[in-house]
Amino acid sequence: MGGEEDPPAATFRHAKWGISLAVILGSLTTSVMGGTVNVALPTMMTSLRAEVNQIQWVLTAFMITRTVMMPTLSWAGGLLGNRRLYLSSLTLFIGGSMLCGLAWNIQTMIAFRIIQAIGAGYLFPLAMTILHETFPPNERGMAMGIFMAGLSVGPAVGPWFGGYLIEHVSWRAIFYLNLPVGLVALLVAAATLPAGGQRQRRGVDMLGLMTMAAFVVSLLLAVSQVRQYAWGHPYILTLLAIATVSLVAFVAAELTYTAPLVDLRVFSNPQFALASVVTLVNSFTNFGVNFVLTLFLQRRLHFTPQQAGEIRLPSALMWGITSLFSGRLADKIDGRWLIMSGSLVLVAVFFLFATIDVWTGAWTIAGLLMLRSLARGLIQPPIITLVMSSLPDEQVRMGAGLRGLLNSLGSTFGIALAGFWLQERLAVQTHLLRENQHLDSFELTHVVESMRQQLLQAGEVGVMLPVKIQAVLNRWLVQEAATVAYHDMFVITAMVVLLAVVPVWWLRRRHSTPFVTR
Repeated sequence: MGGEEDPPAATFRHAKWGISLAVILGSLTTSVMGGTVNVALPTMMTSLRAEVNQIQWVLTAFMITRTVMMPTLSWAGGLLGNRRLYLSSLTLFIGGSMLCGLAWNIQTMIAFRIIQAIGAGYLFPLAMTILHETFPPNERGMAMGIFMAGLSVGPAVGPWFGGYLIEHVSWRAIFYLNLPVGLVALLVAAATLPAGGQRQRRGVDMLGLMTMAAFVVSLLLAVSQVRQYAWGHPYILTLLAIATVSLVAFVAAELTYTAPLVDLRVFSNPQFALASVVTLVNSFTNFGVNFVLTLFLQRRLHFTPQQAGEIRLPSALMWGITSLFSGRLADKIDGRWLIMSGSLVLVAVFFLFATIDVWTGAWTIAGLLMLRSLARGLIQPPIITLVMSSLPDEQVRMGAGLRGLLNSLGSTFGIALAGFWLQERLAVQTHLLRENQHLDSFELTHVVESMRQQLLQAGEVGVMLPVKIQAVLNRWLVQEAATVAYHDMFVITAMVVLLAVVPVWWLRRRHSTPFVTR
């Protein structure tokens, strides 16, 4: 039935900082990788002779595999123990990174990315579990703040440094970059992570594993490819049908099996269920607006990719600094107030984003991005702390894995629906502006006259002048429609964030059992 691991190693008070460094460095490898791979895709397409529909699987295969792994954390952790699982996952991720750097065609690259994702799937949620178990209850907010601050380095320097390596060395270097950081993380983890307590040797719930994998894979495939096929396409509808059937079978299997892969009864805890809803919405809005902001900066405001990365660098650093502050503060005051304050700041920032146009200065945009990061820093450490503290200690690992699953699902849905809604709003706004072209308004007359004068100064005369004025006017209308569509997206996001404040009000932190330093 089971066995016992080596006797638990003593977790002395000073060891918590070494453990924190180990899990932050390990998680940082995946955080940096996320930004650098996106930058490298165009170069990889040429080098590996891949088509667009093939290269997208470098991202999709990794995302799906990592998401499938996360809910199995409780089972894998019970089988191996936190220490062995963390060291094994980090080793596998580093090994997968080295293989990705050696890939010789698109097929091997996708296969090696799957290997990399198997290791990456456990790193984030397991790191949070380890920190939760290492720090006493009155310091767990600080621990999550330190963890989020460490992760902020990845989005801050990943795209910039990855772009430098791609331009001056090779796209393969971005994968080799994980080796030195990963080896240091392995050495520190091996030296500091305690062996843990009793391990649970139980069989694999194969029915639960297969139905969960079928649900996650089909759902993420449908959502990630909806912009290519549209929601009504038979392929998307088939995937959604498979996801629905698989979900029903998964829930039925897990509620009846004596040793389920994922104990769904954890959602009967109202505090965990509420915190999960907030986590899902937070991930949904965060990744969705990241997608919209990237397009807005580059397509509408005409920033180059490098300029878009540089203007977001201070905001990434702000996120890290604020996370440190809010994490420590969450140990002293009710974390709900931090989450609600951050959410209200976020709502105000998104409404301010809806006023940006091509005439807005770069410093104003950078300031709004920093305010957004400040709000994110106020929200994320407290909500992670509340998710983890809402569960009994024996269910924390299960909760961390499910939180990772919800975070991944939220990010995928956020990006997919943001793209879909943006296309819809663009079509609506373009139609509305074209309908109003015939109106003899002062603004439209002024614009047309200004265009006519500019074309005359450029030497345009004769019968083609009205045609060219109309062409320029059409281009201007499309650009204006795009601006209004982006503004609509910011307003929609603000309203979703505002609605997410409601369940936060009912969140409460569970009174933890006394923490014993062993």
